[in-house]
Amino acid sequence: MKKFFYTLWISAYPLIIYTAIQFLLAIIVSFFVIILGRYPGAVASLGAVESFISRNVLPITAAGAVFASVFLILFFYLDGQKGRIEKKKSSNATDFVMAIIGGAGIAIILNILIGLTGISGIDNTFQEISEAIKSTPIVITIICAGIIIPIVEEIIFRGLIFNRIKFQYNLTAAMLISSVVFGIYHGNIIQGIYATMLGVCLAYTYNKTKNILIPIFIHISANTSVLGLSSLVENDDSALTVGIMVLVTLIFAIIGIVYFIKRKVE
Repeated sequence: MKKFFYTLWISAYPLIIYTAIQFLLAIIVSFFVIILGRYPGAVASLGAVESFISRNVLPITAAGAVFASVFLILFFYLDGQKGRIEKKKSSNATDFVMAIIGGAGIAIILNILIGLTGISGIDNTFQEISEAIKSTPIVITIICAGIIIPIVEEIIFRGLIFNRIKFQYNLTAAMLISSVVFGIYHGNIIQGIYATMLGVCLAYTYNKTKNILIPIFIHISANTSVLGLSSLVENDDSALTVGIMVLVTLIFAIIGIVYFIKRKVE
């Protein structure tokens, strides 16, 4: 029992720190929005401040991720010193190429499969998040949700949580628990299902390569490809164009999956 609670604590506190920094930054931003007079009158402007936070949730989240990364990278380094992280061997260029194309393919396929269930229409939280993303300029969205946030999330969920559970218990427990927590952390049904399934793929490839950069590349590729395809669908009514993109990503997914399944564990 002592081992269980110890593992729970060392797995949870990096996520608690990350969440606390995000929450604190949102409070600071709200405070300055009121103080600077953009929305005068604290009581009267609470709704306006909430609206401001909602419209700028991606930049605020990304900024919080950058601040939190200082602590998370330190934890990751110290875990390596303590032997919680298996030492990686050098990854080859093929690993990174397959991470990019495989990540893009898997992300699109997972989104299509989830879309076919029709549950996105009943998930109000997901709808609100989608609207917030759509209202953000695409360049900022890609930088924040496509690059910065995936890097920090991989350090948390694969670099720290996965490795710590694996060190205390075993690979299977680490893959399943880190992936489920990754899904739950997204806070809604659609992203939760998607993130859980993607998390299994990320943990699997990380275990194969022992290089945190591989799941980072997969995650970045997955997020940017979904954002790119969503933008394409909105601005291009051609079913042929979308169909070709889906077919290409399907091929990418198969290539990436086969490659990492056959790849030997370092």
